[in-house]
Amino acid sequence: MRNIIGSPVEGDSFFDRPAETARLRRDLDTDGKVLLTAPRRVGKTSLVLRVCELERKAGTKAAFLNVEGCGDELGFAEKLLQSLGQAGLHAELGERALGLLRKARQTIGGVKVAADGIDMELGAPEDSDHRSLSRALESVFRKIEDSDATVLIAIDELPEFLVNLSRKEEGPERVRRLLHWLRSLRQTYRTRLRWIFLGSVGLDAFVEERDLGKTVNDLAVHTLDALRTEEAHEFLSRLGASNGLPLSEPVRNEILAQLGWALPHHLQLMFHTLRDLGISPINVASVSTARERLLSPDQVRHFDTWRQRLNEQLTPDHAEAARGLLGALSSDPQGRTRSQLLAVLMASRPGADPGAVEDLLSSLLLRLQRDGYLLESDGRYAFRSFLLREFWHRREIR
Repeated sequence: MRNIIGSPVEGDSFFDRPAETARLRRDLDTDGKVLLTAPRRVGKTSLVLRVCELERKAGTKAAFLNVEGCGDELGFAEKLLQSLGQAGLHAELGERALGLLRKARQTIGGVKVAADGIDMELGAPEDSDHRSLSRALESVFRKIEDSDATVLIAIDELPEFLVNLSRKEEGPERVRRLLHWLRSLRQTYRTRLRWIFLGSVGLDAFVEERDLGKTVNDLAVHTLDALRTEEAHEFLSRLGASNGLPLSEPVRNEILAQLGWALPHHLQLMFHTLRDLGISPINVASVSTARERLLSPDQVRHFDTWRQRLNEQLTPDHAEAARGLLGALSSDPQGRTRSQLLAVLMASRPGADPGAVEDLLSSLLLRLQRDGYLLESDGRYAFRSFLLREFWHRREIR
């Protein structure tokens, strides 16, 4: 088991969670269409890659694609077709469709896609299957549906792509069209095709905020959380044994106490930092030393994405409000009540309508809980990760 930080984990380095893996495969068998929801850094991508691997061994064709970097609908379509081709699905038909997409890209000069988005004309009227972008893609799906192969399509970072698309010219309408088209695909070609959607931004939150919930209401929601205590101990034990740095039970207990929330990514980060100390054997005091090093200014890159996500997903005003709430909570390990947090928001918005501020608080608390920043327990909200709380306090307060 390799000490991997920042990248999806595959093969022997993947820490299997058999019950979660089996449950996700069961949901796929039962529903055929799954929305995997979880806070970031829980290991969604690694889990789905493992499921794809197991499905291939069982005879299913599995295509995995990360669409975060796709610039528009053409880029999304190209990535989808390429992934289907790599999975061994109708390469000739896919290549023909790809050729048309690339020709369309040259025609429009890569500047923009028409507001029609997924329905844009491709300029091939002599071929009804390839007259538009949507038809070119559906010709491939129709061929899959008529075959005897079961196909799994796992789309990672779809919400990230949709966020970027929404900011383009006529973006909201293009997002709406794309989501409705994907839903239509799932409804029309449902015998051979199965789907998983996941991402570091919640697709459920994205569509709810834009009143597009009906575009994903056919998806079965599958949730994934951080490692349970016993799983985290096994994770650390395997990591230590595989890398020549055994971790005793007291050391493992201290690591979990320092982290507060057993995200696989944070466990990997802590172990990596412990190795860098050059101490063997590792003792309990070493964990505090490693934690301080991990929170030093030169390590800020490991946590700053949590700040950046707020700016990427929220309006400037709402991002500022979220940072204010998190700043207040970073100063209080025991957390604060809803009324206390409402007072924080009201103080930053003198003269604002109290009802509007309450609505904003509700929206932000829901978002911050879904994305893994906060946990509500007994009426108090607090950081889930002690490590992230301390980072936030040093970055935003001190």
